[in-house]
Amino acid sequence: MAKRGKRVFILGGGAALGAHHVGAMKLLEEEGIKPDVIVASSIGVINACAYATGGVPLLEEAWNHFRSLPLIVSPSLRDNPIFGHSLFSADRIQRALEEYVDFPKIFDSSLDLEFILLNLSRGLGEMHGKRDCKDWRELRTIMRAGYAIPFLFPPVRHRGEWYADGGFAWNVPLDYALSLKPAEIFVLAPIASALPYKARFGSFYDFASRVADVMWRTIGNMGYIYAPIEDGKVGGVPVTVIEPGEEWSGFGPLAVFQAYPAKSRRLMEAGYRDAKRALAERRRNERRGTHAGKSTSGLPSPGADAAEAPHAVPSAPAKIVSLARHRR
Repeated sequence: MAKRGKRVFILGGGAALGAHHVGAMKLLEEEGIKPDVIVASSIGVINACAYATGGVPLLEEAWNHFRSLPLIVSPSLRDNPIFGHSLFSADRIQRALEEYVDFPKIFDSSLDLEFILLNLSRGLGEMHGKRDCKDWRELRTIMRAGYAIPFLFPPVRHRGEWYADGGFAWNVPLDYALSLKPAEIFVLAPIASALPYKARFGSFYDFASRVADVMWRTIGNMGYIYAPIEDGKVGGVPVTVIEPGEEWSGFGPLAVFQAYPAKSRRLMEAGYRDAKRALAERRRNERRGTHAGKSTSGLPSPGADAAEAPHAVPSAPAKIVSLARHRR
């Protein structure tokens, strides 16, 4: 368990939109803001491992070269709907991603990593941390499980049970991050919570697309969009949300799964701008707190407010924290 006073980053899932994390982390690093703990799901798991290997420069390099579709569409005689449990094999994408990950280095580093995985054997979302791994090979296994998108890629076997991408269970685990009793939390959510206004629907397809957009937005951000964030805090803990604008909103197979350098660069630039805007909003909240006679540090002492933080968010994710912590 993380000690009191640590800074927690949450890297939410969002497939190709994960490039937004990189720009946000670059701006935060320029401001002297670095994580002590990263809680991640889906693409956030990959970004967390690359960051732990080589920081923001390595993340930028990876996203500036990454093309997803040739790696995703990987037919296999073993991994297919007839003989296996997926449309494609994950071998090709694993080899490509792991060129940017040094598992022994991550295992020995001081940066704490926590991944949300979907335990298909038990039907539960579970948190699996680096500290739970016996060696770097187990760390590699839980990373692979972290982005094993159901139907696209086969589930991953770990300690006798089957795991997949945890974003389907809990994409932005704010409640779990609060349970670590942190000094502050930065939520890097690559799925936009704001959708553009639509006055009418021209066809059934148009209507169905809108419903898909709303479901994608809601499921992707469930962990924080209903949290009672007031003046940038939940239960006394400063929470800074960095997310893209509505221009990056909506669900579509190509929009979500297709990554290529030009698109990734636009997302990284957007992440940088959105992080700058989020920090400016945080400072405005702190100034308002000053006028109200409150502390402006943004770093609450580890007192009663921080201790009560886990109870300040919706109860459904809290159930995952209490019942589905990794079983040893």
